[in-house]
Amino acid sequence: MVIKESLRAHAYLSLYNVATDLVVANRIIPNSVTDPFFQRWKDLQQQYRQEIHDNFSPLPIKEVPLYSEEMCGLQALDRLKETLYPNGEDPTQVYYRETTLRVVQEQQQYSLEVYLPGIEKHQIELSKTGDELNIRIGNHRRNLVLPQALAALQPAGAKMEEDYLKIRFADAAKV
Repeated sequence: MVIKESLRAHAYLSLYNVATDLVVANRIIPNSVTDPFFQRWKDLQQQYRQEIHDNFSPLPIKEVPLYSEEMCGLQALDRLKETLYPNGEDPTQVYYRETTLRVVQEQQQYSLEVYLPGIEKHQIELSKTGDELNIRIGNHRRNLVLPQALAALQPAGAKMEEDYLKIRFADAAKV
């Protein structure tokens, strides 16, 4: 459930042109835990870890172990910092760059490409009003003011390809 919610959040952030550059998976049972009681949990967790890597690829993924105490206080936060950013690694760096919106021109054809990872085409509703393209996914809606090159054109088709919604535009007379 948490993985699916995180995937949806990633897609919705992309819809609003907010790029994600890193995924943190937390509460991973450490290998040092050898009690047979935890083996089933560790096996399931290994499946979920693989699912995280498969679903969020190519984003980098950092893992935080399940600590034996609650994360409270400055010492606990310092420990978390050392886990996530060892050896003085800069936490403000950008770990991965993804373009969430792009306009592509091929010959005389224009398309708008919107990065929507994990979203299926049937979940998306598109409409155009004036110079705005309205994209709706469930309860989330984004009104994009189109660049001049696209504002005078009409959407002529859309498809999902490699996590991008690719919307073709054409002259209204040709649609």
